[in-house]
Amino acid sequence: FDLEELLARMRALTRRSDQPWSSKMDLGDLGVDLRSRRVNRGGKQIDLSSREFALLEYFMRHPGQVLSRQQILSSVWDYSFDPGSNVVDVYVRYLRSKLDRRGEPSVIQTVRGAGYRFEPPADAPDS
Repeated sequence: FDLEELLARMRALTRRSDQPWSSKMDLGDLGVDLRSRRVNRGGKQIDLSSREFALLEYFMRHPGQVLSRQQILSSVWDYSFDPGSNVVDVYVRYLRSKLDRRGEPSVIQTVRGAGYRFEPPADAPDS
């Protein structure tokens, strides 16, 4: 780590420690239970691998933010960026195939030249 990145991480940890921890995250019609490691969208359960779950949790903790591949690798895989690796792209594709609905925009947007941005889905329409 360089000093600026270390300081930024320390500030982020300090901010997070002031917030109460919740085992559930709900953004739009997408829900994640961190304790049971269950994911549902619009009431339908979605099965994810442990790595897919970790990636989704990371995206949901940073909604609307552009996250670089390097940030994602560092936080989700806990290793440095390898410019030849496409592991992030592969797992984003896996998540999209499980989370996205036909005819709706993807919840994970590609930001060309920068990385990815998680756009929380809208609430499910009333039936």
